[in-house]
Amino acid sequence: MDKRDLSRLFKERLSSVINSHSEGRGHFMRAVGIDRSAMSQFLNPDTDRLPRAETLRRIATVSGVSVDWLLCLENAQEGRQEVAESVQIEKEIQSDGSTPLDQWRNEAAGFKLRTVPSTLPDIISMAPDVSDRASLEDARGGGVENVLERISLNDMDVEVAMPLQTLQDLSARSGLWRGTSRDRCHRQLTHMARICADHYPALRLHVYDGTKTFSAPFTVFGNQRVALYIGDAYLVVSSADQVRGFARQFDRLVRRAVISSDKIHVTLRQLADAV
Repeated sequence: MDKRDLSRLFKERLSSVINSHSEGRGHFMRAVGIDRSAMSQFLNPDTDRLPRAETLRRIATVSGVSVDWLLCLENAQEGRQEVAESVQIEKEIQSDGSTPLDQWRNEAAGFKLRTVPSTLPDIISMAPDVSDRASLEDARGGGVENVLERISLNDMDVEVAMPLQTLQDLSARSGLWRGTSRDRCHRQLTHMARICADHYPALRLHVYDGTKTFSAPFTVFGNQRVALYIGDAYLVVSSADQVRGFARQFDRLVRRAVISSDKIHVTLRQLADAV
């Protein structure tokens, strides 16, 4: 089927389920988790834009229909309400300038967020100074994931697991931080120590021995999905079994921690003093 025909038929079926929703369009959009702008684009007859797979799944769930019916792959409304593919790739920054992280964080509200960062966890990392920005961005291949950006520790428990060696490199101004000023590294470690001390136990930082244990960077958003950071995009896993598997992997890293999360602020201050 031509994409334009598919888009036209999808808009007709989307309009049908919206009009039949007992509590009105506003309630429908809130239940699906989209705003008026997104809904207008999906219904605009002059565009052939279709929702992402996760949005399609939520529309199907709220409407009580199948994804296949929404996409005109079957005529009966009843049926499977899930997208066959449970693994997707999402760009870090979408074409409209938005990021899928905002949606994932909102949907995980009230649940625990577990993350293994690629470098320093952004929730306790200071913004780069102008003088250090170039070296940091080159070393990190474009920057940190910003997974924890704008998260309130009053609303969500956050656990972070990372190698001790990353912090030791920061203290020694080696590796990614080669060429970074001594003052900058000292302030970064001091800042991390303060955040970890002030926000424990809502924020727990676990450090493991990176010479004995390896993990790729990933984040478990509640029980909804896992996002693996792959540079300028995320590999997103939404299968319930796979999400539980990554949660178990994170718990394995926690069990291998060499410093308890309630004492990590002491270690961070010691590393700051050693810069």
